[in-house]
Amino acid sequence: MSITAGEARRNLFPLIEQVDNDRAPVHITSRNGNAVLRPEEDFASWQETIHLLRSLANARRLAESIAEAEEGRVSPRELIEADDAE
Repeated sequence: MSITAGEARRNLFPLIEQVDNDRAPVHITSRNGNAVLRPEEDFASWQETIHLLRSLANARRLAESIAEAEEGRVSPRELIEADDAE
């Protein structure tokens, strides 16, 4: 969906609700630049992904783990509770 900045300004609160409910971005256009309105949860997810992939070593480890999982080289593990780790 694409709307003008004027439309976004006039309908801001319903637009926020729509984006949050539909989980779909809204492209907002103006002469001074364009923007995208996304649900906060999606934005946080993107930020976390960027953070995790920023380090080449971490990105490599994640890619290796994904490849192992896709090849079926996984094994169940018990989670360590925070109280047990002390």
